Formats: sequence, C-alpha cells, structure tokens
Amino acid sequence: MQQILCPQCGAPVKFQSAASVMAVCGACRSTLLKDADAVRRIGTMSEVLEDYSPIQIGTTGRFEGKRFDVVGRLQLRYDDGFWNEWYLWFDDGQGGWLSDASGQYAVTRACDATKISSRLPTFGDIQPGQTLSLRGRLFAAADVRTCRSTGGQGELPFAVGEAGWEARVADYRAADQFLTLDYSDGDTPAVYLGKAIGLDALQRGSLRPAHLIEETAGVFQGRIQALDCPNCGAPISFAAALATQVNCPSCQAVVDCSGDTAIVIAKQRKVAAFKTTLALGEKAVIDGVAYTLIGLMRCTDSDPEKPYVWIEYLLHSPQAGFLWLVETDDGWSRARVCDRWPLLPKTGNTVLLNDRRYTRKEEYTSTVQVALGAFNWRVRQGYTSRVTDYAAGNGKAPNMLTREQTDSELGWSASDDIQPAQLAEWFKRPELAKAGRKTRATRVTSGNSNLTGPAWIASLALLFMNSGNLFGSGFIRVLLGLFFIWMPLVALRLLWKGSKP
Repeated sequence: MQQILCPQCGAPVKFQSAASVMAVCGACRSTLLKDADAVRRIGTMSEVLEDYSPIQIGTTGRFEGKRFDVVGRLQLRYDDGFWNEWYLWFDDGQGGWLSDASGQYAVTRACDATKISSRLPTFGDIQPGQTLSLRGRLFAAADVRTCRSTGGQGELPFAVGEAGWEARVADYRAADQFLTLDYSDGDTPAVYLGKAIGLDALQRGSLRPAHLIEETAGVFQGRIQALDCPNCGAPISFAAALATQVNCPSCQAVVDCSGDTAIVIAKQRKVAAFKTTLALGEKAVIDGVAYTLIGLMRCTDSDPEKPYVWIEYLLHSPQAGFLWLVETDDGWSRARVCDRWPLLPKTGNTVLLNDRRYTRKEEYTSTVQVALGAFNWRVRQGYTSRVTDYAAGNGKAPNMLTREQTDSELGWSASDDIQPAQLAEWFKRPELAKAGRKTRATRVTSGNSNLTGPAWIASLALLFMNSGNLFGSGFIRVLLGLFFIWMPLVALRLLWKGSKP
C-alpha cells in the first residue's frame, strides 16, 4: 500500500492496489493521477450520489475462493437511473469489478478478448434477449446501455477526467454466469466474465450499517435539504432517504433529487386518487427481516376488451434489498428479481430453473397508470414492458417465473402465492386476514365487452336476411341497421374510457 498527501489540500490518500493509476481525494474530491513515482492533480471528480447500497470502500468478500477488498467506485448514469461499479483488489494481485445495480450483484474479471473464438457482435446490433454462444454457454443479452460516468471514489485502474466519459456496455446472463462487453473504447469490446453473487459473499461486518443507508441514501451529503415538491409544494415524505427518483403523491410529478436541487422531470397528467390495501410508509417483518413500503404502482395490460388492473408494492430492507408484493383479483404474491436466470428455452414454451420446469402461461404488455412514492429507477406514467409468465407444474415455491422486457433491458423474477393471513401477520394488521379475495385491484371489464358477441350475431343475421338487397335499394337500410346495432356499443366504450382515472 502506498500513501501520499493530496497536492491540493494535503489530506492523506492511499493507493492499496498496485494496479491503481488514479485515486479520488476524500477531502477535496481532487482526481490524483499516479505517474511513475509522482502524483499529480488532473481535476475534480464529481461526488457520488449515496444510495441504498450496503457496499462501501473497505468492504471485503470472497469470490471463487479468493479474498477481495473494495478499493474504488464509479457511478454510471443512464436515462432511468444509475448503478455502481466497485473496483476490487484480490489477494492474488489482480483486479476485478463488482457490479451493484438495484440490489443485484455480480463479480467480473477481465478476459483476453483475443482468446475468444466466438464472433462478438457490434454494440449497435445488440438487443435485449439476443443470444451469444461463448465458451460452451448460451448467454442472453440482459442490459444494453449508453451511459456516462458521473462520479467516483477511492482508487481506479484508469484515469478519469473531470468531464467523465461515455460508456457503452452490454451485459449478458446465463444461469449465474455474467458477461459484460464494454465498447467504451471502440468497436472491439473489452470482455469481463464472472458470476452473479449474493450479499452472503460479502463480509457482513464490512458493509454499511443500516442507519447510514437510511440517513444518506438519495442525497448529496449536506446539500439537498428541502423535500417539498417543486411542482405543487406538497411534502414528499421519506422518499429522499431511499431513492433518487420520486413521484409526488399529491400531483404525480416525477421529481429528480440527484442534483443540487430537486427538479421536476415530467409532470404526469392528473389522475383520480385511488385507494390501495397497503399504504406508503407501512412496515412489515417478512421472514425475520424488517421492510418499509416505499413505492407503489397501479398497472394494467393492453387488452382493450378486458383490461386487467393490479397493484405492485415495492418494499425495501437495508439488509435484504428489494421485494415486491403484487395484489390482483386472484389474491397476493411476492416477487424477487432472479439472481440466477433460467436456462433458455429450446421449444419456446418452457424454461428450466433449479431443475424445475416452468411452462409459458400468458403474454401481455404492462403499462404503469400511476406511480407513487420512491423507486430505484425512474418510473413514470405510461412506462411499458412486455411480460411473459411461466407457471410451475407443482405447488412448490416459487410457482411462477416472469420474463419482463423493454427496449434496453431484460429481466426475470420469481414469485410465490401468499395468503391474506400471512400478509396480516407481516404487517401486523389482523383485518387483512379477513379480506379474502381482493376488491381493490380487479379485472375491469368494459361496459360493452359482454355485448360484443350479440352485436356480431345480430349483424350477421341482418346481412344474411338482406343478402339479396345488398347491391340494390336495400343497401341503405342495411347500413342503418348496422349503425343502430353498433352505435350504442361504441357509445358505451367511449363512456367507459372517459370514466377511467
């Protein structure tokens, strides 16, 4: 380990890794470049945005039998959020990276791209879900992003100027295998291979304490003080302690709290207030872990005849990360994003995860109607994703896998059914056990959908009975008959759409 004094402020700065060429002074944010035996200042690195991550400089862990230390950090921002890349120094004298995105973690190490026989795609050709065969495994593209580095801490293996740089990266998954293709330096990518890991791979004692996560997450320390909505002035409770993108519960404005001041990103159209079974800020103890309900969304599918409405609740725990509860007319379920992905289907109708087979059940498009509270990415009204549900053939948990895809991302989650009595116990609300089937988030059938069948029958009968007059003087009467059959149906549909919040 090498320790020097910052040439800007005189504070001590340590270089723990022999491969580190840059460090960020923790006192004045100066970017220090190690050049042979000298260290010179090359600018000021932007301050990182503290978030819900339990990882910090000094966190230790083990990967494939080797100990590592977290010695540096980069933050990368894209349109809908950001993630952390932690620089690792292993006890074998080599470096690596720990990806930290929305409670999912993966350790990767550089791989010599010249020794890879597979033809690697160009960045512009990669789409989520596309496959790549590499070293006997079939990887699926999970995330394709063009982003910018926005801040850094500690030591890094390369120099980063004040302006940062644009990164073009694509992540691939195959079961627990993780592959990153980094096109930041040109058309030939740098290749990183590794595995998804859980927090159990990290030493608990070296993680950030829960109270520090809650106190500092979502704000620049000492900068953002006001949490009043800049659009309507209403207070935004607790949100800035847990997320960078929040939705005002009063006016539904999307508020960005990641800069020096809270700014309105987009004002959503006003929607009618709606009641939910669970409320923002409620506490629950699930499997011995304390959670807080920080965000909720009302979603619907795209079926114009029989739209289906459900509520998704986002819960957060500093110890266990994120958990979703989903409320539908069929009952309740809990879901968690998969660290290990299912094997890619050969027939297109089934997938295999942990030796269990799941069969395709249904496909639909999910659209966010309303989003309130705090989220770990930028949620907005109209946000859509393509969803495919796969059901298991037995009653063991998890009994459902869900594949969700957008234009830039693909993800899997696993869910299992929960009973109202279990929900009541988690939230210490006995009345939830008596609720039975849900009445809040129900399948909403348009007022005309049950009349569509009779309308078609009447139309066909009219055409059959007047088949001889279709091209004569009776043509106008046939048109009038069809008008009077369908006009009430169209009017009902328009009234129903106008009444939707």
